[in-house]
Amino acid sequence: MGSVVGVGSVARLEEITYEAGRHALADQEMLVSGIRQRTGTLLAAHALVASFLGAAVIRAHGLDGFGWIALGALVLGLGAAAVLLAPWDLKFSLKARDLYTQLYQRASAEAHDDTLSWLAEAGFTYQTRCEENTRKVQLMSWLSGALGILMIVQTLAWLATLAVE
Repeated sequence: MGSVVGVGSVARLEEITYEAGRHALADQEMLVSGIRQRTGTLLAAHALVASFLGAAVIRAHGLDGFGWIALGALVLGLGAAAVLLAPWDLKFSLKARDLYTQLYQRASAEAHDDTLSWLAEAGFTYQTRCEENTRKVQLMSWLSGALGILMIVQTLAWLATLAVE
């Protein structure tokens, strides 16, 4: 990801605006990627806990109150993981041809004046794309946190069942 600003030059406001918009969208994409990676890890942890602790509890004592809580947390966790790993309608890039077409006339008109407001407009376009994703990314973040909490609930419920017996 090279910078628009040349080495040794002072960044113009338009260049800073462009870079800020582009980086905001890239940061959001990295956040979603991290959420999906954590989801895979938590999904594996849910399965391991259910396999080892859950199997031991059910074999030894059957299902009681805490066992049902653990099983419920497992099912909810699996559901949350499935939702997080499903395709979401998120867009983290712009079509170069569309952006070029949108800004070409403006850039051409400004070329002789040595101005770059068209570049700032490109940055605003990236920022708008980021804002379009925001609600979905916030929901993904919330679901990811809930998945972690469900993992803890499941583990504690299985352990409580073992401790009670």
